[in-house]
Amino acid sequence: MIHSLLRGDYTTVRIDALIIGIMWLLVACAIVLDLFSGVRKAKERGEMRTSYGFKQTVNKVVLYYAFMLFALMFDCIGMFFYPLPIVTFVCAAFLIFIEGKSVFEKAHDKDKRKFAKSVEELSVLFENKDDLIKGLAELIKQKQREAENGDKESTSRL
Repeated sequence: MIHSLLRGDYTTVRIDALIIGIMWLLVACAIVLDLFSGVRKAKERGEMRTSYGFKQTVNKVVLYYAFMLFALMFDCIGMFFYPLPIVTFVCAAFLIFIEGKSVFEKAHDKDKRKFAKSVEELSVLFENKDDLIKGLAELIKQKQREAENGDKESTSRL
């Protein structure tokens, strides 16, 4: 692309820019499809749609387009040696594959992963049950002392 620009071959530059633009647009379409799919799956499962999930989508867009920008930089250098933006094409195909896999991922697979994580957290709690019980007992004693002190202060005011 740079080589064509330096030679003054603007037709080739426009074609290369169009190819790159289409790849970037396809990645954006894949992200939007994944977002709509995620919202639909959350509705089906009765989950709340919170700003956290939408922030994750924004983070994904930033990460994906940084990846695409690096691919474009490699292609700007590489197009002295090969005619088409191959690295950008490969990166776009990879990102679209990831988003496609996410769209077709079944909601119950996500439930299985969440369940496995919950079981893991529960096992950690059981491993540390003695510390947990001691901590809860201390918390209860502290609350009782606070309640007793509150009762004493209220009766002394009368």
